[in-house]
Amino acid sequence: MTRRMSAKEARERFAEILGKVHFGKDAVIVEKQGKPMVAIIDVERYERLTKAWDEPFAALERIWAKNRDKALDQIEKDVAEAVAEVRGRSRAKSRRRA
Repeated sequence: MTRRMSAKEARERFAEILGKVHFGKDAVIVEKQGKPMVAIIDVERYERLTKAWDEPFAALERIWAKNRDKALDQIEKDVAEAVAEVRGRSRAKSRRRA
């Protein structure tokens, strides 16, 4: 469950928030003057999000390293292969969840 609260309330109830986020797997969005500023999430969710963010960029890093001195058509081929690889992993994850 995601809760929203003001920064003032978050300061006052910080220990309680930590417990709800860690043990209850809740998420808390802290707002300042009604604007969302930060989200407090548990470490497991953070690690999943970080991994999901980093994987596609790791593929781009590999492409960049491989293609420093290559012709444009070879670079395009390598990019297409990397995109297919990332999409294939994504499809495999989707199938496992189903």
